[in-house]
Amino acid sequence: MPLVTIDVHEDLADRRAALSAAIHRGLVRSLQMPTEDLFQVFRLHPRGDLVYSRTYPDAERTDLVLVQVLLAPLYDAAQKQAMGRAVVEELAAVGVKPDDVLIACTENGDGDWYAPTRADAVAAGFGAAPAVGR
Repeated sequence: MPLVTIDVHEDLADRRAALSAAIHRGLVRSLQMPTEDLFQVFRLHPRGDLVYSRTYPDAERTDLVLVQVLLAPLYDAAQKQAMGRAVVEELAAVGVKPDDVLIACTENGDGDWYAPTRADAVAAGFGAAPAVGR
């Protein structure tokens, strides 16, 4: 269950849906995750708040789309690099220049995640129990 944080300049705010979908397609395609495993946070910044090199490493960067992926330690380095390539390809398909993308992966352990289930909600008095046999 990756948690993805995307930092972009405010002038890309109206492109959040397209950026979100592209990043998610790249993750699903490269990590074979379920399509409903979607958890993203967008952070918008005024120009000047994202400070970055326009040329490192061997780039011609005109903007920055910073994608931070927090995930469980299930993937080796090759899989994470493939994920990066897939996300960049998907973002390029919606008009983001590959040089403008920077992806950082961070891992945490299984015990560091908690996502309540429907049964947890029912036990706490929210909603009805799921139907048996479905």
